[in-house]
Amino acid sequence: MAVAPALYVAAPTLTPSRFGLVTAADLVVPEDRHFVNGVQFESNPSGPAKLTAAECLESPGPDRTVPDGIEVVEADPIIVYNGFTCRAVGVDESEMLDRARKALTGGEWAAVEKALPLMTADTDIFTTTAVPLVKGIGLLEDHLTEQYGGVGVIHAPRHVAMFAAERRQIDVESGRKVTTLGTRWSFGNYPNTDADGDAAAVDTAWLVATGAVQVRRSEVKQRPVTLADALDRRTNEVFAIAERTYVVSWETVQAAVLVNLTSS
Repeated sequence: MAVAPALYVAAPTLTPSRFGLVTAADLVVPEDRHFVNGVQFESNPSGPAKLTAAECLESPGPDRTVPDGIEVVEADPIIVYNGFTCRAVGVDESEMLDRARKALTGGEWAAVEKALPLMTADTDIFTTTAVPLVKGIGLLEDHLTEQYGGVGVIHAPRHVAMFAAERRQIDVESGRKVTTLGTRWSFGNYPNTDADGDAAAVDTAWLVATGAVQVRRSEVKQRPVTLADALDRRTNEVFAIAERTYVVSWETVQAAVLVNLTSS
């Protein structure tokens, strides 16, 4: 038994989890603060180029067609927050702000990943019967090549990483986890449910492929901003939160496959 009070020391440095959306997405520095209302952009032309017979014509023949219109992508804002409540004894304003920021930093990316609408009614579902993991990855790679043509992202629940690594389906490129073809992996806090919210069966997981992902986020805001406002003098308790707004967007391609993690 200790004969003196324990020494008060600094907590370990909190390093956010890696190889989820934080590394798979491109983090864009917003030029206009109005992005917090959501963003929209014209999607890059996608899908395969067309083929036709060689002709000695100066203008396109009547059999040559191209898509009509320009597809516009919209993405809604997500507000992420965290904080703390404690007795005010010994807490100064800088400590209050620092603690609120730490509470947010530790889990903000996991909260965003869980909130993303990856599985929707518009998602192309290849199969509801689970296929082997490697086959499922192949189906998504085919789809990205055929319908997108750019480097996309495969989103998977975090535990899928161990099974993908076991089957040699993970490489490292520029600090990111990628497939053998260079498609980015995002092993995140995804809920592993279908479009109706039903959880995948044991030993199965949903993989979702999207086009390139961009993330815009605001600076951290404190609420309240001063210790005086955060203090409830009736109870002598401090209530403080830190929050910021995320807007996550991706190109229109979106497809999913259910995979069996234990079958080869």
